Amino acid sequence: MGQAQRIDFILKGKRDGFYIECGALDGELRSNTLFFERERNWKGLLIEADPKNFKQMLLKHRKAYMSPACLAPTPYPTAVLFEQQENQGHIVGKQDNPSGGSEVGGVLEVQCFPLYSYLLALNVTTVDYFSLDVEGAEFSVLKTIPWEKVDIKTLSVEFIHDHEGKEAIQTYMLSKGYYVHSEVTHYNWLANDFIFVKN
Repeated sequence: MGQAQRIDFILKGKRDGFYIECGALDGELRSNTLFFERERNWKGLLIEADPKNFKQMLLKHRKAYMSPACLAPTPYPTAVLFEQQENQGHIVGKQDNPSGGSEVGGVLEVQCFPLYSYLLALNVTTVDYFSLDVEGAEFSVLKTIPWEKVDIKTLSVEFIHDHEGKEAIQTYMLSKGYYVHSEVTHYNWLANDFIFVKN
């Protein structure tokens, strides 16, 4: 939808970088990171909470770490209720009494981890591109990141579903040292993203 092209331009065709894509879907359809993996020799992490999508992603044989979980909207691991909706799956609530991954009518329990937990596990502190598209939990996820401990160069952040509104995301990111380079939008609502760049 244009996010990868914009990031590639900003980073001047950087090779051998590191990406994280959360809301990775099947790892191919409208992927924001596949280009970097194939054309720029990047490595990365794909995070997808929907087990059906994750199963499809495994079949793509991406050269990346893959996690069948979600990014936590809290600074600690938690379980959430997740509604499966193909490319619009999203968190619908916190699971106070986890039942071990049960599924009821397209809503299932999913384990979530903070972004920083993933980075610690991978021994990564520099992320060249972070693609965040989680259908409404973007602002909550961003607030869990210990910005003073990580170096995230660029981000694309979907803003259309957050109940806090796009201005709240922009203001928060400005306070963390990022500016809005541009917005990527699509007439059919397939993209509504900020492109953030670290000052």
